[in-house]
Amino acid sequence: MSVIIHNLQRSVRLNLRVLERDVRYLRRLTGLTSFHMGIQCVDDDSISDANLTYRGVDGPTDVLAFPLIDGMDPNKPFPEIAEPDRRLLGDLMLGIPYIHKHADLHREQLEETLSVMVLHGMCHLIGYDHETEEQWKQMYEKELNILEQFNQKTKYKCKPLLGIGHG
Repeated sequence: MSVIIHNLQRSVRLNLRVLERDVRYLRRLTGLTSFHMGIQCVDDDSISDANLTYRGVDGPTDVLAFPLIDGMDPNKPFPEIAEPDRRLLGDLMLGIPYIHKHADLHREQLEETLSVMVLHGMCHLIGYDHETEEQWKQMYEKELNILEQFNQKTKYKCKPLLGIGHG
């Protein structure tokens, strides 16, 4: 199934080929290749507006997830959806300038940080959360396991987002 990536910001230069490659690999590792998803790369104003509208939080953020399948539970198999056109997992919104600042602050490569943000958002799309300590542990473990495999393939040094202070 497809992933559509739209770069709607112009303040940070992105290598969309690398991002697409990394997203494809993350989808394989998470078992999400039979679902469609979208990714919007946006500026601080756009993600700030969405953050306020959908989360009630003022200001920019790194990643917002908009799941399209109700009731996804990370402890259960993905739902069977017979029609390929209806296998719509959801959309991610990436705050590219915010992520770029984060990468610079932690002396990380932008591509590595983007991959972590995409994986974090994908985990939200399939029902993971980090509102309680138990949820946090479960999501952290999921991200850690996938990133260990991802790092072996890409030679990146990605760490789970939840391990670096994401709230």
